[in-house]
Amino acid sequence: MNPDLLEVRRRQLLLSLGASLLGAPVMAAAAAPGPVVAVPFYGAATLLRMQRRHAWLPAARQWREAAEALARQLGQGCSGAARAPARLAWVRTMQAWTQASAIATGPLLQRRSSRSIDFQPTRPRLIMQAVESLRAQSGPSGAPLPDAARLERTGSPARGLPALEWLLWAPDAPTDAAACAWAQGLAEELAREAAAVEADWLALDARDRQDSADPDTSTDEEGLRAAFAEFVNQWLGGVELLRWAEIERPWRAGREDKTGWPRQTSASIAQAWQARWDRLRALTLSPAQVPAPGEGLVPMALYLRSLGLMALADRLDASTRQADASMRGLSPSAAPARLQQVTRALAQLKGLIEGDVAAALQVNIGFSDADGD
Repeated sequence: MNPDLLEVRRRQLLLSLGASLLGAPVMAAAAAPGPVVAVPFYGAATLLRMQRRHAWLPAARQWREAAEALARQLGQGCSGAARAPARLAWVRTMQAWTQASAIATGPLLQRRSSRSIDFQPTRPRLIMQAVESLRAQSGPSGAPLPDAARLERTGSPARGLPALEWLLWAPDAPTDAAACAWAQGLAEELAREAAAVEADWLALDARDRQDSADPDTSTDEEGLRAAFAEFVNQWLGGVELLRWAEIERPWRAGREDKTGWPRQTSASIAQAWQARWDRLRALTLSPAQVPAPGEGLVPMALYLRSLGLMALADRLDASTRQADASMRGLSPSAAPARLQQVTRALAQLKGLIEGDVAAALQVNIGFSDADGD
């Protein structure tokens, strides 16, 4: 049997005995660089609760605020002097969305937000048709803004961040009142979706706060297992999405001209990569300060330490640091050897999560849309 799995079971037994006999949390020494520190036990429920409170809720709020600012900016137009600030607002919204969806779990997964927010590749022909339909309805006061029903009928390929990117950067994109009205409508849809996701995270956090019981003593073990397995699978999927869909696949497809990269039209590829990686790193790497249970974000390496899996946590930290070093300052214009180094580092991290970490946590890994091999 896997020695790490044996250690988890031994650790769980000790924790159970310690809780019943001593009524106090069990502490473990974390074999991390620097001084040895005490790591309290974090159960899976505490892990998920702290992620909601300290990662996903703040990220959803930042995404909503950025999308609202983009909609306000586009209300002032999308051409001439208004074009540069609209582009900047789009980049900020894209980065906020990328961080908020780096691990598509909870409301993001339930609402399938990625389909309406980030359908790629966008379809310029459908966008032009939508703009033309608004142009035909234009009157003395300008083109009408599309409502939610009209946007829904248009379909995801002409909506979301990629459609806005095309409207704001493509040389052949229209810039008249109808095009700007369509762009503003798209931005307002982004803001509505962000507000809905934030509201769902707020509701979950309110439920957490009203529950005075220790979250790790919940009787809903089946629900907890499902939520934890969802997170681990989506965490793995986030790493693979960055490695394959955003870096390796487009690099293989267009090694010479770099066409087909996500965010290519706006030349914000590097910003998108970094935004996704920043969130993945924060949710994986052991922090400098160990939070008390319920008082801070618990990354996965620290969670492994709390279970007594010191060697596995060290390996996860080392793999994350290696990927972080390779990602630092990366751009699509990097030399092929540099891009290969990045994809290898991310593949190593993916393999560690998919294999040893998932096995130690007794989580079954399912097929993900990010899988590309």
